[in-house]
Amino acid sequence: MSYSLLAHLYPHIKGSQEDIATFSLQYLLLQSKGLNKAFTERISEKMQINTEETLQYVCQATGKGEEKERPDMAGMDSNGEEVLLCEMKFYASLTINQPLTYIDRLKAENGKGLIFICPESRLTSLWYKLKELCKERNVKEINKNCISVDDIKMGIITWTEIIELFKQISSSTEILYNSDVQQLEGYCNQIDNEAFMPFKAEDLSAEMANKAERYYQIIDEVVELFCADENYATSKKGIKATAYRKGYTRSLYIDELTFTINYDRDMWKNPACVETPFWIAFRNKDWEQTEKYQEVCKAFAETQKQYFWGMIFLALEPLQEATFEEVCDGIKKQIVKYLECFKRDKLPSP
Repeated sequence: MSYSLLAHLYPHIKGSQEDIATFSLQYLLLQSKGLNKAFTERISEKMQINTEETLQYVCQATGKGEEKERPDMAGMDSNGEEVLLCEMKFYASLTINQPLTYIDRLKAENGKGLIFICPESRLTSLWYKLKELCKERNVKEINKNCISVDDIKMGIITWTEIIELFKQISSSTEILYNSDVQQLEGYCNQIDNEAFMPFKAEDLSAEMANKAERYYQIIDEVVELFCADENYATSKKGIKATAYRKGYTRSLYIDELTFTINYDRDMWKNPACVETPFWIAFRNKDWEQTEKYQEVCKAFAETQKQYFWGMIFLALEPLQEATFEEVCDGIKKQIVKYLECFKRDKLPSP
């Protein structure tokens, strides 16, 4: 998953984060004729409409009707006529004007199409909802992701498809905008990462409850495996298992060290690191991660570590398609390798 400076600033941006994505997209379309042409052609193909090679894109142009609707972006032709409306969606709900007021606006202005841009994960549910809202109108099926509503085309496309298109263009003919495209990609990924994702039926099943329980069970079992291993002097005295909003943690005194193993969703979804729910930090018996400990940690790859709560955590990657016992044993073996680095003051190979 791509990350970027704009994505890093995501939590500090006040107001609508979706507006930032919209204005970023418009900026690219205004600055680069190549990206504008590629975007306009792709949308036109999706909805089977004819437009000029490039359009002038403006944001939040208020309509003339009583509703005063403001679609996220409008595409104007060389005569200043509004031919295309674009609505950017992540996980916000549809407004009262979407899509019918926008379709009426296009029809009144002799426009041609309305396109919704959304995440991959919302494509099916959002498209179903849009079609349901139009079912009382004159609707004709054009293709899988496009219909005609009162002779105005309405379609849907994903942010992923748009960004991948931009990456292809910016890596060849529009190199000047390559870094800007990466910024938008990172930002859209971060919105996906942080936004509320609508429930699906499988999310509410009993099976999902069992799946969620695995993360806690694995940490508990790994701790017990070390306690049962006569090769280590371990103690849990005065240490309690702790659940918190973003996860679960267990600690253990082991020989001359202390380790803290976490299931943590914030560390799990950090796009700069390996994707794993399990992370471990090593400290001395006084619960201090001294400079010496951190020096050992720093020798590992950047993708294998994260800095949380004043400590460096190291990744624990569970085996896939394995039994519970195999997963726990695999994590234990990873911890043993880490332990050897700290106990022998031996740095890992680059």
